[in-house]
Amino acid sequence: MGFNLFIILLFPGFTMYRILYIGQDSTDYSRLRDSLPIYMKLEPQHERINLQTTLRSVRPHGIILPISNPGPDDFSFLKKIIVIPRVPGVIVTANYMTAAQAVSCMRFGAYDCLTGPVSGEVIGASLTRMIRPAGSDNNDLEKLNSGEFLAGKSSAVTALRNRLQKYSEMPYPVLITGETGSGKELAAKTIHLLSNRRKGPFTAVNCASYSDDLLGSEMFGCLKGAFTGSTDRPGLFEASSGGTLFLDEIGELSLRGQASLLRVIEEGYIRRMGSHRTKAVNVRIISATNKDLRKHMALGTFRNDLFYRINLLGVTVPPLRKRKGDIHRLSRDYLNTLPGETHWKIENSALSVLIRHSWPGNVRELQSVLLKASITAENGRLRASDLCIPGSEEARQQLYLL
Repeated sequence: MGFNLFIILLFPGFTMYRILYIGQDSTDYSRLRDSLPIYMKLEPQHERINLQTTLRSVRPHGIILPISNPGPDDFSFLKKIIVIPRVPGVIVTANYMTAAQAVSCMRFGAYDCLTGPVSGEVIGASLTRMIRPAGSDNNDLEKLNSGEFLAGKSSAVTALRNRLQKYSEMPYPVLITGETGSGKELAAKTIHLLSNRRKGPFTAVNCASYSDDLLGSEMFGCLKGAFTGSTDRPGLFEASSGGTLFLDEIGELSLRGQASLLRVIEEGYIRRMGSHRTKAVNVRIISATNKDLRKHMALGTFRNDLFYRINLLGVTVPPLRKRKGDIHRLSRDYLNTLPGETHWKIENSALSVLIRHSWPGNVRELQSVLLKASITAENGRLRASDLCIPGSEEARQQLYLL
């Protein structure tokens, strides 16, 4: 009895992942077969012909494509694999490959490109990230399908959802604009969950949180000894490989930070701090800002070339005051996510107060008001008197009572 079969029989709920190895190097195949994680079974495919027949019979969860001497035929074959319906993710391995060739592999659709002497453990880790990424997106997909993400039926939100759906089918960078608290990160995550990258990580980064000194190590990673106290660790670009990197408040980046980001977007690879080696990264960039970047371009505080790189696709999230028809649904859904088993009811008087307010802080402000109101509300009924919205008549009455 094979060891893989023994594991499956011993643990009935255990999932064995089938990995297709497309190559003729029997030594390399045997090495990987013996060193991949126990939950992976390596299946050989010696020839590049009749691949669709093999895919139907083996139904692999992932593909390893070793390339000995990278050439046009290899890249052409990779492109043919990627367009096969329901093909799993592909990891390319090569003893040597230029940075430009590695970038080409990523752009053709490879999940990862590993160069140099690569151990089975490293390849196994990459396969694991590709097949069963941390933070499974099943719950988020259920929320998306049920309408919990970007809830509402207003024409503004319907148009937004349609635009996000269209953008999810494209590989290009997206720039999301909108006021603070309007839901830009939610829009970015919607694109990610609808895309073919949804099994990869979604990494959200607040650009305003990083100084120039921290930006390099956080974004691109570093080697031990690169600076005092540094350890070997990947940056956010590497950690997001195969998925989406969401750069919130991108308008807060300094010109130096903008230059570093532009280089990665243009070249498709990163270099860790303290390292001379480059590594190709397969990441979709979605950026967001509440600023008018065109004005900052005119002022010289935001780079023109970076703007046109990140704004290949653009979308604006409407403010809450322009989608007041969604306030009831948004309020009800949020209240029902709060701890406890209360099934909330919003009285008409409270709903009228919520609709009258202009909501300069958008959905984030709405949630803050509802959270405070839920503390004083009784029996799961939200009344106008429970609401304290700065500047409203109800707030003035509460101040008078105090």
